Amino acid sequence: MKRILTTSALALLFSTSTVALGQEVLDGKQISDLLVGNTLQADYQEAGKNRHTFYEYFSEDGKIYGQDKRAEQTSGYTQYLGTWEVKEGEFCVNIGYGHRGGCSVFEKVDEDTYMRKFDGFEIDRVKVYEGRHHPIM
Repeated sequence: MKRILTTSALALLFSTSTVALGQEVLDGKQISDLLVGNTLQADYQEAGKNRHTFYEYFSEDGKIYGQDKRAEQTSGYTQYLGTWEVKEGEFCVNIGYGHRGGCSVFEKVDEDTYMRKFDGFEIDRVKVYEGRHHPIM
């Protein structure tokens, strides 16, 4: 009887911890549903370089309207354009201007924050704002 309780307790513990550790991962379609008509914000630092903050608004027609501010910039944001699409279950972006393009999935961190992952590697945390969010300049 003791062994049955121990096995049952381990099974319960394992199933509970799996649920607790499991994070919601959004695929390309879910990400497009989340982002279209809204603005993504990310803060990141490239190796050995200054910090960057960017905002990207995703339109229904597959365009990205972005603003980037590098820490060394003394004035406002630099604006750029890009495109997005859902391809093979991932959310894919194509942006010039020194941004890494490619395809990703999002893992939900909290209500409006996600970890963006490219090829299984965590790239950055992003926050999603409703509508076309404009940063304070």
